[in-house]
Amino acid sequence: MKIKLLTLAIAATPLFAHADDGITIYGKIAGDISSVRSYTATGSQSTVHVDDNTSRIGFKGSENLGNGLTAIWQVENRIHVDGSGTDTFASRDSFVGLQNDYGKLRLGRLSDYANLDMEYIDPGSYSGVGGQLYSTRLDGRLNNAVRYDSPNLAGFSFTTTWAADEKRATDSNGQPTNNQVFNLGLSYEQAGYFAKFSYEDKGDAKQVNSSAQTGSVKNWWRVEAGYISDPIYLALGFQTVNGYLGVASGKFVDSPGVVYNVNVLNARLAASGQSLSASASGLDVKTREAVLTFGYNVGAWLPYVSLTKGYDLDIGGSNVDKTGYTQYVVGTIYTLSKQTHAYASYGRVNWGGNGVASESSLNLSLAKAF
Repeated sequence: MKIKLLTLAIAATPLFAHADDGITIYGKIAGDISSVRSYTATGSQSTVHVDDNTSRIGFKGSENLGNGLTAIWQVENRIHVDGSGTDTFASRDSFVGLQNDYGKLRLGRLSDYANLDMEYIDPGSYSGVGGQLYSTRLDGRLNNAVRYDSPNLAGFSFTTTWAADEKRATDSNGQPTNNQVFNLGLSYEQAGYFAKFSYEDKGDAKQVNSSAQTGSVKNWWRVEAGYISDPIYLALGFQTVNGYLGVASGKFVDSPGVVYNVNVLNARLAASGQSLSASASGLDVKTREAVLTFGYNVGAWLPYVSLTKGYDLDIGGSNVDKTGYTQYVVGTIYTLSKQTHAYASYGRVNWGGNGVASESSLNLSLAKAF
């Protein structure tokens, strides 16, 4: 209770003292209409969707504390303009922190480096497989986090993020675990050229999965590099994910997204007549993906193409045949104004056949920032 009262008092102080240098309201409203189709050996099925595309509204501010030190804060909230979703306050990046010439320190709910500072491989706005749905599946936010961002030194910078595990779930032997998260981000940007690297480690992943049986990520890393300067848009990416899958009712379970599509993996196993025992949840699982995105500005238009290769899974040190995927996306972005953009894209993912449905998505989207 004392902590809550102290927090409330701190939050209320600027309101009465008018100490903040100003409060900014910002956000983005985005939605799309899409036609999603799945393909099997016997035919295809199509559905039409009207979806929200990560609309949000946020509030942020700062206060000059003197001697080059600034207090900063932000509260950002997810909203769904299509009427779906259960939105909560501070559901996106929300924090309080300090900033000076030596960098920026924040604590709260914070994006990992891949989510906030990368994703050049994925310039579109879409639903379904109209963009990099699978290769960016692990990009996200960390609760109970502390993040430091270094200053930019001749184009070089870095970030470190640590997120505490406050749940401390027990493993299959009843022992407490520590699933704390560490994330390192490295960056170089100069004259349109860029290279970025993110590494994330998730503590006692194997022990957590031994009890929960929902899957867990052990660690993963991604590198992106390229050149973005009008009229050229070029980005390349490669990532590797290591983790564990849960087992339930003789099938693999994958809540966090260790593999590309657990339904495809289970279909492969069913076709071969295999049923899993609980011990399979202790097997190391490894995935690898490569992405190439190229675009070229023509006036207000940015047409682009993305090609993605998901390699076959490695489970317990053995390659599992036909568990990878290929994807292509053809799209364009039209700049209506500095804050308003229209998007169109068509993407298709192929899972290798054998009765497993491939999928495609045709998207038209509009996004307005404020």
